Amino acid sequence: MALDPEKRERVIEAAAAVYSERGIVNAGRRDIAREADLPLRTVTQVGRHRVDFLRLAVERLPFPPIAEHVRAQAIDPAQPALQALLQAAREVLGDPAAAWDPLELQGIVAARYDPAMREVVSVRLNERWDAALAVVDQLRGSQPAEPFDNDAAALHLIAVGLGLSLLSPLAPRWSDARSWTALSARLLEALAAEDAGDHDRATTAWRARLTIADVPSAMARLLRVLSVLRVRVVSIFTAPALEGAQLVDLFLSAPPDVDRDTITHGLSSVGTDVIVAGGGPDDATDVATRVLQLSAALVSDPDAAPEAAANLVLANSWEVIDASEGPDASAFVLRLQWTLERHVVLRRFGAPFTRTEQNRASALLELVSALSEARGDEGGFGWREALPGGEVVAVRLARPQDAEAVEAMHERASPESRYQRYFTPMNQWREDNLRRISGGHRGGTLVVTGSSGEVIALGNVFPIGPHDADTGEIALIVDDAWHGRGVGQLLTAHLIGVAGRLGFSRLVAYVLAENRAMLHVLERTGLEWKVTPDHDLGASVTCLAADL
Repeated sequence: MALDPEKRERVIEAAAAVYSERGIVNAGRRDIAREADLPLRTVTQVGRHRVDFLRLAVERLPFPPIAEHVRAQAIDPAQPALQALLQAAREVLGDPAAAWDPLELQGIVAARYDPAMREVVSVRLNERWDAALAVVDQLRGSQPAEPFDNDAAALHLIAVGLGLSLLSPLAPRWSDARSWTALSARLLEALAAEDAGDHDRATTAWRARLTIADVPSAMARLLRVLSVLRVRVVSIFTAPALEGAQLVDLFLSAPPDVDRDTITHGLSSVGTDVIVAGGGPDDATDVATRVLQLSAALVSDPDAAPEAAANLVLANSWEVIDASEGPDASAFVLRLQWTLERHVVLRRFGAPFTRTEQNRASALLELVSALSEARGDEGGFGWREALPGGEVVAVRLARPQDAEAVEAMHERASPESRYQRYFTPMNQWREDNLRRISGGHRGGTLVVTGSSGEVIALGNVFPIGPHDADTGEIALIVDDAWHGRGVGQLLTAHLIGVAGRLGFSRLVAYVLAENRAMLHVLERTGLEWKVTPDHDLGASVTCLAADL
């Protein structure tokens, strides 16, 4: 007697569910019968061996989403081939089952020993092969087949996806999606046609930044990847980054079907710390015009400067805060002194701020401050002062671009001078040290510069602790060549003025007991300094406190 078709389908669906959850090795006909809620004899009418049920389940199995995506691209190319394959690459790493269903993987293993299963699997593999080959043809265009043919490329794509799916539950380690997709982009870029064809008339503007090796071949690869993606370079800027590397800023124009992730992963195959953000309508304007237009806009609206600085360095967020509040500078936090009372804090995720980017953002704020000063606005940008000996020096807010000059001043200073300032030997300067002492911390930082612009002194006033907004600590260091000429006295006076503007009602200064010069400077400030004990620092350090 023929089995009811509805019951037959229930058996096959039950087998698929049981094998997906427990595997063909751990499930038999009784398990399928329980899942289908049917008698065992009904299940036996559908098949007698486990592989019979698996074959029927695989025959009815739809293609997983990633495989279906590749098939759709093969039939109707809705996006660049490289983008379609990169999307498949990043999705298969995140969810291997979306490329190869667990039932299909079991069928591939069983096909070696069962001719009927081999036929079913072969039909599905041929469909995958044809789709992969069609997309490879789109990617390679008319490029000559040597030194490999397109079948080899299609085989590689199928084998990689299959291998990831098999390894997924077993691999002891797994790559992160960004690194994996960057590797995929590099391999696919090597396959792509030399000429990606005509660009669409409609375009989308993008901005990008990344760090690449400071060698000509790295720039060549960068331009090659963009050409494969059909992305035009509107303008490109480079600047030194860390040793052996360079920072690259790009204004790009891409067809609408090239998305942000594809550009990001394409650039990640060449460099690191990649950021891609949406561009604007003025990005096609030449650089000089763009800078002048921005300057003109900031003249009329100076309060837009923080947001403009954030856009300049592709920061994820920005805020204007009181100078004595908020986080200190770090690799992913850029803190800039805008005025004595206000700081601008920029944050970015995924790529640390480079010194070049710190300088760019700071220079923009400095431009606005200079314009405000020229108009007579109350900005407190800086002061020009005459020392007792007649030399004229400038006292101003420190900027990130002062970091190298500050470092040079510290290197010129004697070990004794550095020890008197920091109470510890300082054998080398790290990036974080420079970032903070050059204005990247809460409070205020001033530098004194000589007639040639060199930094000859550095002074800081900052909250004594994270939860104390009333007490500020002052500290300074003066170039050895300028000792005894009134620079320390002048800088201390301005630091005290800054402390008052920042709202501190009390000041402390930690001074080595042997540092008679600094003790004399404090005595001449007009404040009543009182010695307070600090058992943590010991008898060699004097803690002085005064009310403002």
